[in-house]
Amino acid sequence: MFKINSNYIGKVYSLYSPVYDLIFGKIMEQGRKKAISLLNVGEEHKILEIGVGTGLTLGLYPSNCSIVGIDISEKMLAKARKRASKVRNNNHITFRVMDALNMEFEDDTFDAVVASYVVTTVNDPLRVCHEMKRVCKDGGQIIVVNHSRSGNGFLGKLEDIISPLCWKVGFATDLNVLEPLESSGINVDQVIPVKPFKLYKVIQGTKIDGLVKSQN
Repeated sequence: MFKINSNYIGKVYSLYSPVYDLIFGKIMEQGRKKAISLLNVGEEHKILEIGVGTGLTLGLYPSNCSIVGIDISEKMLAKARKRASKVRNNNHITFRVMDALNMEFEDDTFDAVVASYVVTTVNDPLRVCHEMKRVCKDGGQIIVVNHSRSGNGFLGKLEDIISPLCWKVGFATDLNVLEPLESSGINVDQVIPVKPFKLYKVIQGTKIDGLVKSQN
């Protein structure tokens, strides 16, 4: 798998910010909706969204929960803040510029962690999975929606071939996302393929202490 430098990815997605919704909004909408629909959260629960981007998920969350959205790009977060003022009236939501590989949160902070289309945009997928597990409370949900390599058939080999080109525009196509999730000790409960063409997967997991210790 090709490595993606955090500074580089921040610059790429800052460039995307004016047109991100147009390019990636509708085509990835089903994955976002399905991911948020799986959340089992109530009043005063605290949710972390990693790679919140322009805030396309913000109107999907239950209104009574608190959301912390992080992203590596300040320009993406500027768009998210504007959206938050419209869809949530800025209620129960905060934003921070932060690298998902080195999150500035204490252990066991959040009741649930959501990562939409993030794991294949970092240079160390296993580390970001460890970080998601670390900041999630024991028994909390970890929900990932992402493209994942399609196996060893023709499509999987094609994804390997085009990954260097896709890396240039901000993501990899040659990663089986289940591997770093399971290796980090996140218990995978279900995997749901979604459109377009079922190339994307919504992966619902749970943090269960004692499976695998967090990476330092």
